[in-house]
Amino acid sequence: MNSTKQQYLLCVALTIIGFAGAGASAQEKEILVGHVACYNGPVQKDATEMGAGAQVLFDSVNDHGGIDGKKLRLVVADDEFKPDNTVKLMAEMKGKVVALLPMTGSANQAALVKANVLEIPLVGTIPSTDVVREPQNRNIFHIRASDREQTERILEQLITVGYTKIAVLVPNNPFGDQSTKIVDAYLMSRNLKLAANAVYLLAGPKADIQPGLKALEGKSYQAVLMFGPPKHLADLVKELKTRGETAQLYALSYADAALIVNTAGLKLAHGVVISQVMPNLNSQITPLVRTFREDFAKYAKTKGEPTYFNIEGYIAAKLIVEAIRRSKDATPDGVRRGLEQLHSYDLGGYIVDFSPTKHQGSSFVDLSVIGSTGRLVY
Repeated sequence: MNSTKQQYLLCVALTIIGFAGAGASAQEKEILVGHVACYNGPVQKDATEMGAGAQVLFDSVNDHGGIDGKKLRLVVADDEFKPDNTVKLMAEMKGKVVALLPMTGSANQAALVKANVLEIPLVGTIPSTDVVREPQNRNIFHIRASDREQTERILEQLITVGYTKIAVLVPNNPFGDQSTKIVDAYLMSRNLKLAANAVYLLAGPKADIQPGLKALEGKSYQAVLMFGPPKHLADLVKELKTRGETAQLYALSYADAALIVNTAGLKLAHGVVISQVMPNLNSQITPLVRTFREDFAKYAKTKGEPTYFNIEGYIAAKLIVEAIRRSKDATPDGVRRGLEQLHSYDLGGYIVDFSPTKHQGSSFVDLSVIGSTGRLVY
């Protein structure tokens, strides 16, 4: 178990003890923000890094006096990527926290919407499927471009450069179903058809990618759009490239470039294209990136290069803090009102636009490619 995960499991234990022993008096001195996500399972890297990024922002704010003298504290709950756990833990956050950091898992999102137990503002969802966007939920605020926007941006680029034979490789879950439908509808609108619809098996933390790979055999295509959790995307790249795949490989922003390089090796990872919905971490001129990197260097519990999930957690936390400051009300209602006041809010080169009738904060999508050194090139 790595040190980052140990830190957050310890955080869970201390949080439970804190609730039991301190009661309301402790909460009056603190502002608690929750994170219900997969800290053990196929997207544990996403959850852990988002939590760590949020903690960096909270530590920075606390180091400068907190909010009206109150310190921010992160409350972590591991749903183990199980939808029933997500619903239960989200419901249990009521009365304890004022807001929630991004959740993980498309099946988890579908279960949460169906159960209708969310009564606290949730700032961010990963993936960002239609089920949590339409119709608008009063407690869900999106800080990244949707899966649909990312997918259509990739398809636009492919068709522009003359690629017409496009395949998809998706998991057998709501995210995979939606992804296939988006690609199919976009291609049909341009009088094109899917070259192959390959599905691999995803059951909780485990995956069997072989059925998906087999479904591509014998098919003619120029590009493959891959969808799924970071670990499985890395495994797919390795397997496809090892088998001699020559088609261009694309993935949404959930793909982890470093993990792909580590899993497949630099030679096989080179050339994989990944959509991005967060600011370019290599930018020297984006104020938000500069501030984030300074805070990360000072407050992060682990050293090394920050990730896109780190900055996504940092942005979610920053928006929650700004919402409380604007509404002057550290309650779920105050966070909701404050978020809805963030019209065209510039975090420093990254714009988020919320209102009472608009909870989809950003449509920013860029494309990056894993370069010959393993770094992302834009």
